[in-house]
Amino acid sequence: MVKYFLSKLLLTAGFILIAFSLTAQTQSQLSEAADYSFEIYKQIHQYPELGLQEFKTAELVRTELKKAGFTNFHKVEGLPTCVIAELDTKKDGPVIAFRAELDARPGEEKSGVPYTSKIDTVMHSCGHDAHTAILLGTARLLNSMKESLRGKIYFIFQPAEEIKGGADDIVNSGILEKLDIQNIYALHSASGLEVGRVTISPGYTMAGSNYFTIEIEGKGSHAATPYEGSNIPLITAKVVNELAGIPALQMDITERPAVISVTYIETGRPVGLNVLPSKSVMKGTIRAYEQIDQPFNGQPSIEEIINRQLQPICSTPGITCKIDIRKGSPPTYNSPELFEKVLPGLTKVFSGSIDTTPNRGMFSEDFSYFTENIPCLYFSLGVAKDNLGYANVHSEEFSVHPGAFIYGIELFADIADLQR
Repeated sequence: MVKYFLSKLLLTAGFILIAFSLTAQTQSQLSEAADYSFEIYKQIHQYPELGLQEFKTAELVRTELKKAGFTNFHKVEGLPTCVIAELDTKKDGPVIAFRAELDARPGEEKSGVPYTSKIDTVMHSCGHDAHTAILLGTARLLNSMKESLRGKIYFIFQPAEEIKGGADDIVNSGILEKLDIQNIYALHSASGLEVGRVTISPGYTMAGSNYFTIEIEGKGSHAATPYEGSNIPLITAKVVNELAGIPALQMDITERPAVISVTYIETGRPVGLNVLPSKSVMKGTIRAYEQIDQPFNGQPSIEEIINRQLQPICSTPGITCKIDIRKGSPPTYNSPELFEKVLPGLTKVFSGSIDTTPNRGMFSEDFSYFTENIPCLYFSLGVAKDNLGYANVHSEEFSVHPGAFIYGIELFADIADLQR
């Protein structure tokens, strides 16, 4: 944004002094917005709330937006903690939206920051508090400069990203069509990525997140005579091994990258170690860039492959298997057309660095529900500097460096400004 104002105004001869004055003013506005955002971030960080329980956070957001001059809000039926604010420039132009998340996660914070969570069992270990604070700072900044903008801008503060009932419920409510939103933009804290850097690439950027539960039942026995029973722990180990090997051995990972991870196993009891149990339960996640219940280029679906590969084990005499595979959020997709439209101009005006090297990971994000319906772009924001921002997302040590806020606000403000 700073570079944009400078270069644009310097094109007009005789206005060099004015250009430098406006540039300094713009930088001052950004700095003020970043300071404001960081203060809001600390408030939200200290009082985290789980998905669909973000009542205090949502009230804080509404209050701050009203202070900033926003008067038009839109409700989403069944989602009382969802906040959608409207900025109408009263001039023809595109209708876009920016989105942030409100919810935190279970966990006991060990980041060491002085504004640590005051709720022992809940913390913001995914950066949603930073995203919300950045979006509030952006809303306040853009509302103060709306005379230079066009169209409408919606600010979506979404509940429940970490659980079902967030982006999917917003999409299903029909509010996006009602508001005629044409594009949606979002960012996410990227641990280990330096402050001032942003990454984005077109196409699939994050995998879909799907889940499974497998229950195995058979006959228990004394551990000294495993041949008298079904040896459920051994059968369970075979299932785990088979699942982990499916992507590498049953799929072309160059075309169909996928990960199947068993994350929970329950069998037996901590007492009676001389007993082989009669039942086990396994749970886990399937990450892929395809719909797991649909064939892929004429090849069997992932769901079909899993059932086929487990069939010999489940056919063991005396064994019954119950396999439940559930679809979760779809893959997150950055619109190539929107990428080509926005990124050339954005890279010229953004004061940080934007890396567009193709990149994708097996993490998932319910922003994908938006990307299924509307052209969207999803950015990764660098939050690492000094000793902050290096711990992994979802870890108890996760943190965000204060220097990241100004770049997040500028990124969104530049996108809004480029709509002209």
